[in-house]
Amino acid sequence: MVGHSEILLSKCAQFREQGEFIDVGLKVGEEIFSAHRIVLAASSDYFHAMFAHGMKESNQEVIELKDENISAAALKIVLDSIYSGDLQVNDENIFEVLVAADHLQVTSVVQQCCDYLQTQFVDQLRFDVQTYCRVSAIADRHGLKDLQEATQTKMASVYKEICESEEFLSHVDADQYTRLLSRDDLSAPSETSVFKSVMLWIKYKEEERMTVAAKVIGAVRLGLVDIRDLIEELNTEEM
Repeated sequence: MVGHSEILLSKCAQFREQGEFIDVGLKVGEEIFSAHRIVLAASSDYFHAMFAHGMKESNQEVIELKDENISAAALKIVLDSIYSGDLQVNDENIFEVLVAADHLQVTSVVQQCCDYLQTQFVDQLRFDVQTYCRVSAIADRHGLKDLQEATQTKMASVYKEICESEEFLSHVDADQYTRLLSRDDLSAPSETSVFKSVMLWIKYKEEERMTVAAKVIGAVRLGLVDIRDLIEELNTEEM
């Protein structure tokens, strides 16, 4: 049996498709998308605040979304999802849609995007360092602990294979690296090898990373590192 909320949502989608009761247009570039204020406000904290708190846009027939991170294609997918409950994304547009949904504070679409990322990238082993960094940052921003744990577990399992790669040294930031180093399931031959990889990461962008060096080194179990390697690396003017 179809639930009352599903019937209501289906009716709203039908009204939108037929152009009935439309009271606002959302403009990105040269494209304008028709919608209902009540549906937008119910689905998005961004639009609720806009319409409820007397902002100038609350009385405009057409609201221009000028944020450069929101494309017309992404907005269409977000709006279609708001009205249908289904999210039509793929590997090529998932991040673009997620950025738009995040900016517009459409929680339901953000969650669906994160579910897609976990299923398609994390669980299916199609996971590289740049994807890890992007997913990790998104999970942090939204407090998505399950997605964060899944991404970290995956990275920890391949750490010894990727920790000295150009991609890893370029893209992983101090917070992401610190969390990774703190895990008990980090895959590495020894704590000495972990320490050496940390020093390599610091030296890769030395001027920039010296300010966070102590924090990242502090995540290494230094008591298990060969004392000779510690002295060699840390007994310098820079360190």
